[in-house]
Amino acid sequence: MIRKHSHVKIGRYHQHLQEQLDLNLSPLEYMMKCYPEIKEKEEMRKIIGRYGLTGKQQVSPIRNLSDGQKCRVYLTWLAWQNPHMLFLDKPTNHLDIETINALADATNGFKGVKMLVSHDFRLIQQVAQEIWVCEKQTITKWPGNILAYKEHLKSKLVDEKPQLTERTHNV
Repeated sequence: MIRKHSHVKIGRYHQHLQEQLDLNLSPLEYMMKCYPEIKEKEEMRKIIGRYGLTGKQQVSPIRNLSDGQKCRVYLTWLAWQNPHMLFLDKPTNHLDIETINALADATNGFKGVKMLVSHDFRLIQQVAQEIWVCEKQTITKWPGNILAYKEHLKSKLVDEKPQLTERTHNV
């Protein structure tokens, strides 16, 4: 049994969370609604701007934004939750390289507990302190870094390739 302390704030991001945004509101309206303690629109515009949404993007309905921009709105909201623990499940979907690098910097600067699930080797290389491999209904700590794991995967593919060829001939 796992019990969470009542004061621990957990921030969760997964690839479909931006679908929970109110698409009729602009990012500025959405954030002002979520964080009423920030009274000045210009202060909120600065906050949103730090996440790469500027100018008209801040005042256009969220429905008119690209998927990457919607992700930025959600990441802005998540960051202002100020969580103690952060769970990121495939956060790089819909993000460009510049935004992924900014996410890596922000993740590295985060002082709380963080867990990242990703297929993005670049992001993993930038932020991971430990690698855990989930396969065959088990979770195992990988002894090396992500590049060593990538080489391991390549060697497994090379080893399995002759078996695939044999199977095709036997069909």
